[in-house]
Amino acid sequence: MGLRPGQTHVINGVIADFGGETLRTNSGDSVELRPQAFAVLRHLADHVGQVVTKSELMRAVWPGIAVTDDSLVQCIHEIRRALRDDERALLKTVPKRGYRLVLPAVAGPDTPEDQQPVEAGTVGNDHGDGSPGVAPASGEGSPRVSIAVLPFVNMSSDPEQEYFSDGITEDITTDLSRWQSFAVASRNSASRFKGRIVDIRAAGRELGADFLVEGSVRRVGDRIRITAQLIDARTGYHVWAERFDRSIADLFVVQDEVVKTIVGTLVGRVYASTADHLRRKPPSSPAAYDLTMRGNWLAWDEPASRVEAKRCFEQAIALDSGYGLPHSLLALMLVYDWHLGFSSSPEALDRAFALAKRGVELADNEGTSHVALSFLYQERRSFELALRHMERAVEINPANPATQADFGILLSHIGRAEEALERFAAACRADPYFGPSWYMPAVAFAEFVLRRYADALRNFDRGSTGTVGRLGMMAGCCAKLGLSERARDLVAKCLALQPEATIGTLVARIVFKDAGDSAHFAECLRLAGMPE
Repeated sequence: MGLRPGQTHVINGVIADFGGETLRTNSGDSVELRPQAFAVLRHLADHVGQVVTKSELMRAVWPGIAVTDDSLVQCIHEIRRALRDDERALLKTVPKRGYRLVLPAVAGPDTPEDQQPVEAGTVGNDHGDGSPGVAPASGEGSPRVSIAVLPFVNMSSDPEQEYFSDGITEDITTDLSRWQSFAVASRNSASRFKGRIVDIRAAGRELGADFLVEGSVRRVGDRIRITAQLIDARTGYHVWAERFDRSIADLFVVQDEVVKTIVGTLVGRVYASTADHLRRKPPSSPAAYDLTMRGNWLAWDEPASRVEAKRCFEQAIALDSGYGLPHSLLALMLVYDWHLGFSSSPEALDRAFALAKRGVELADNEGTSHVALSFLYQERRSFELALRHMERAVEINPANPATQADFGILLSHIGRAEEALERFAAACRADPYFGPSWYMPAVAFAEFVLRRYADALRNFDRGSTGTVGRLGMMAGCCAKLGLSERARDLVAKCLALQPEATIGTLVARIVFKDAGDSAHFAECLRLAGMPE
């Protein structure tokens, strides 16, 4: 997921401008960083959330030049100092592998506990209401993230452009209202701030908003420049800011494109700004909603966290059997266990199916409920029903990048891998920061189905590859590419994870609608040396 020209990240209160290659504080003061260190930061930000190896960083920053690890270590030290990352919570060292940059909560180290970002309505596995946000069950009354869109300012000399800035404001407000995890202030409520100099904290209190969106529109010749920023109303910190330059040739197309990008991106930034705090903090009460949020923030690909997340969902269901979302999330977890190889019992999938059906019965307007049931219908080879429920999830919230990517996963299994890649690209257009650990392997899966082995292997390597199915596909890619030694190593890892794995069991575990795709998978596994 590459940075676009002029894109900025707000990291720990420091604004990194990758267009101007500068760092500055919120107050406008410059932060010194050598060009080499800035280049390292750029590469890490371009792969935010991913582990970037030392060798990859050195190739990117010092191409064709022999440098020692000391040069890179010095750059890492300078970046941490520039970002005030004293506790190394942002730029993490991954022993024997490399480094990973994590977008943090926005509140600074001296922010009082009662001014930390809001904790309500957030999840971490991108499956809340089919989105990155958990919505409470209908009528439950649980707290939600509240957000208000302030009127975008017309910065053009032409007063007739006022309708365009008003249209941007209204469309962003409408699209945000699709996310059930948000309580969105009405446009009328926010319109009182039009033409006023706004005190962010006062406006937040007046509107009852945890976050504010503000921006401006300026016409420059035959182009439109739109700026947007997301602000934590409790602290006054900028969470995210971006500028969009577009041709004015078709105003309404521009408006639609920019609104979708702004909404998709700022939704992701709202949740990123609360994630670390919620993960570390135990539930404030045993309420089903709190347990569901906590379970979905936990890292499902870590054994201890996976057990804890499952316990949270089970307890949430026990406390409130009428709350649909934990049913759906527990169903997704059981499917995940199945593909990890931790469960070989068909009864586990039967239970997951029952939970997913119950989730839809209890919360038909939850996108995640339909995503979960879609994946379970896929496992049962009911492909038309799987497609119907995934289409319903997208209908509920078409701006949600996670649901677009989920649709891509389903399309890869039903013989429509080219369309799957279009859905994956749409997810990143909706939110340029989008990139959960399962995303690149999902892209790689589609490329494997299309016999694009080099692309598939590269993208498998960029994400989490812990399931036996993914390891088998990687081994098959290597075998097809003539990388025999690596193919054997991957087969060995697959057998270490699941000693009883064979070509037959792996092909049976990964459901394809097209028998030719199953035969292709078997052929690749055989070529890699997987036991029959």
